[in-house]
Amino acid sequence: MLEPLLFPLLLAVAFRLRRLAPLFALGFWANLLWFVYQNEWGSGWLTYLRGLGAGLFLAAGYGEPLLAWSLLPWPLLLYAKLQVRELLPYLPGLTEGLGLGLLLYLLGFRKR
Repeated sequence: MLEPLLFPLLLAVAFRLRRLAPLFALGFWANLLWFVYQNEWGSGWLTYLRGLGAGLFLAAGYGEPLLAWSLLPWPLLLYAKLQVRELLPYLPGLTEGLGLGLLLYLLGFRKR
């Protein structure tokens, strides 16, 4: 249940490492690491999409459009060989993650 909250934590680390590389590049690698973690050791695609949705909403809330673009589920599309039809049953997980990101944003995890 709390596993999707790990990805916003990974994004918080990326925000702290902002001086080392551009934020969208860190988001690109965070997205890839999150995908590999969820497919190898984690709960699978649904948890990947929930965490990604939360990170996507937080990136948009922080006003980082390039980071939001790098957090689209492109590793999942490549894994599914660009067949969007296979992903349609999993997309509600992304909207659940967006709702989780909205909750985190409203609870105060945002810039003031």
